[in-house]
Amino acid sequence: MYDIAIIGGGPGGYELAINAYNQGLSVLLIEQDKLGGVCLNSGCIPTKTLYQAASIYSMNGSAYGITCNNKIDYSKTIEYKDKIVFDLRKSIESSLKGIDLVSGVGDIIDKNHVQVNDNIYETKYIVIATGSKVIKIPGFEDDLYSYDILNLKELPKKLAIIGGGVIGIEMASIFSKLGVEVTVIEMSDRIIPNFDRDISKRLHSYLKNDNINFYLNSVAIKVKDKLIVKNDKGQFDIEYDKILVCVGRRANLSINNLDKLGIQYNNQGIIVDDNFRTSIRNIFAIGDVIGKNMLAHYAIYSGKQVLNTILAKEEQIDFGVVPSCVFSFPEVSMVGLSEVFLADKNIDYKVIKHLYRANGKAQAMNETDGYIKLLIKDDLIIGCSIIGYSSSILIHEVAIFIEQKIKISEIKNIIHAHPTLSELISEAIKDI
Repeated sequence: MYDIAIIGGGPGGYELAINAYNQGLSVLLIEQDKLGGVCLNSGCIPTKTLYQAASIYSMNGSAYGITCNNKIDYSKTIEYKDKIVFDLRKSIESSLKGIDLVSGVGDIIDKNHVQVNDNIYETKYIVIATGSKVIKIPGFEDDLYSYDILNLKELPKKLAIIGGGVIGIEMASIFSKLGVEVTVIEMSDRIIPNFDRDISKRLHSYLKNDNINFYLNSVAIKVKDKLIVKNDKGQFDIEYDKILVCVGRRANLSINNLDKLGIQYNNQGIIVDDNFRTSIRNIFAIGDVIGKNMLAHYAIYSGKQVLNTILAKEEQIDFGVVPSCVFSFPEVSMVGLSEVFLADKNIDYKVIKHLYRANGKAQAMNETDGYIKLLIKDDLIIGCSIIGYSSSILIHEVAIFIEQKIKISEIKNIIHAHPTLSELISEAIKDI
């Protein structure tokens, strides 16, 4: 009998497997495709590799008196991306020594048995970590989705992107910087609608200045080979070479016997408690499959909380403080409470903003677009949004302040090196 059987070898699954084994548990890890899940194979890692390529290709050195004629062999870019993914997957495999890794679909037979292919395994605990699937929309089934766009060997001339959420905006930013003519069609009244409204509007402005075309409050329809956009201003034909569909992801609930076992779920995903326990006491679910927060680091830390529960540790991870990042140009990041939440709960708060252009390092780097926005209550930072260069790094310092409830009066005494972008945080609070 295994101590724990994990169905799914993405970030949540394989990290839990390693951590559980290191704690002395016997572990069965089941993966039907490639280790690393969506994040490594067709999401976070390949996208950020292309993001880095786009950043280097589009770098403007004219302010420093540096000029060059950039050329790109995109097939080489894809080769490098594939190498990074391959190397990281091999690294994961080497980390799984001592863990029984089985290839195939994991079916839950009952609360203590899982089946893979023709073999049945007995286990004390089961963890469902099957991730999520892209949402496909009628009429666009044969077009590109996020996993397709990452494998193109040649850059399209004109790319139409349906969906202005995180994935759509990252792809728009990357391919625009690589010289592709990009059009984004979004049903909402703004891009990245789950982020701060002010930040969303500012990013929209920056991306428009980078020659990305936007249709907001709009619906895309395809008639044969014709792409039509409809909104309250009329109907428009969109020229394109490729269409990329980025309208979101849904929990992967393709697991046998959920209903028979009595594992509760809804349209979002599997229902869990604060310790990620399902309605069956020894069966847990983590990551995208619960549909709460589809981020790799959320999956990893939800797995850590499951292990805490199994080992009867009292440690409790604060899942109200989960940083989110958009790798656009410039980057966008957020953590903590939002203004929408605070307004809905009638909570009083104070807003503090500080501009990148007021920062010496940002000036020296010629990266002055953006600002940091802090939400303050009772001498505490309770929320933060940042738009600007390296915001995905800066946001973690604020995450510590929020999670540890460090008072602003104490933060003021923390010395920040000069000149650094981190001074944006200390400068923002100095006059409070």
